[in-house]
Amino acid sequence: MKAISKILVGAGLLSVGAFALLTTGGWSQEWKKGDSAPAFSAKTSDGKTHTLKSLTGQKPLVLYFIGSTCPVNAQAVKYYNRVAAAYKGKVNFVGVIDADAAGFKSWQEKFKAPFPVLLDPDMKIIKAYKAERSPWTIMVDKTGKIQKEWAGYSVGEINELSASIAGATKGATAKIDTSGAPTSPRAG
Repeated sequence: MKAISKILVGAGLLSVGAFALLTTGGWSQEWKKGDSAPAFSAKTSDGKTHTLKSLTGQKPLVLYFIGSTCPVNAQAVKYYNRVAAAYKGKVNFVGVIDADAAGFKSWQEKFKAPFPVLLDPDMKIIKAYKAERSPWTIMVDKTGKIQKEWAGYSVGEINELSASIAGATKGATAKIDTSGAPTSPRAG
C-alpha cells in the first residue's frame, strides 16, 4: 500500500509539473533582440512565394506559428486575428502553419485568418525559428533582425505584441479585445 501511495503521489506531482510547464512559460525562448532571423522561402495558400526578404524591408514582420490541430491554438487564434486586423497595412502579419494546402483549407474554414499563411508541412520554417509550441510569435524588424519572441498566448502576450507593433510602426497602440484570454501564458 505504501508503494502504491508513493507512485500515486509521484504521478500527481508529475501531472502538476507538466501543467505548470504548459501554463507558466516553462518552455525555452531562444532568440534575443538583434539576432538575425533565419531566411526562408515558402508558398502561401494562394500559391505566392514569399521570403524573409520579401516580407521585410518595407514593414516589420510578425510571424505567428500555428499548430493546425493544436487545441490551445484553436483557443488563441481569435486574438491573433484581432491583432492582425488592428494593424493591417502597418505590419506584415503572416502565419506559418504545419500543414499542406488541404490541411490549411480545413483550418482556414474554422478560423478565417485575415492574413496570409505560409504552408510549412515539413516544418522547416517552424524548426528554423525554434517555435517549440503553438501558438508562438516572433517579431522581425525591417532589416531582418528579431525584435521579440512570445511563447504561448495570454492577455499579457497579446497586449505586449500590440504595443511592440505600435512601437515598431511609430503608431498608436491598438486596444485588442482580450476578454476570455488566460492571464498566464499557454501553449500546446
